[in-house]
Amino acid sequence: MSQAEQLMTLLKEKQWHIRCVESCTAGALTAAIGAVSGASAVLDRSWVTYTNQAKHEEVGVPFDVLEQFGAVSEQVVIAMVEGAVKGCEHNTMAISISGIAGPDGGTMDKPVGTVWIGLKQPNQTAFAQCFHFKGNRIYIQNAAVNQALKIPLA
Repeated sequence: MSQAEQLMTLLKEKQWHIRCVESCTAGALTAAIGAVSGASAVLDRSWVTYTNQAKHEEVGVPFDVLEQFGAVSEQVVIAMVEGAVKGCEHNTMAISISGIAGPDGGTMDKPVGTVWIGLKQPNQTAFAQCFHFKGNRIYIQNAAVNQALKIPLA
């Protein structure tokens, strides 16, 4: 059973829906979930929020958070998942991804391969984890999706 299938099985058992907010993966997480037969039972919606403007307009990430911490940060991916579940917190979880897939865009503080993944589950505090993947753009994007699918649920 694939990681996406395992996630879907768990979501069905819990009677939860999932929403995804993606930046550097450009919808690949949603595509991985949607590729599984029966995804419509759990996959509610998703957003590709590549720009700061999109993060703000689509899921309500405050501009001051984006400016202070940058799009690739714990604070931003947490704001992304919190905005994604607003109004349906009791039965919907969200996963967010923001990172630097490269080959350009990295800095000393946030090199290429830096990816933050956020998670918000019903009745749980949102949290985020930082990962550092090595490889080309496609590898980093795929690694981020695979890691997001592995995040343990409560």
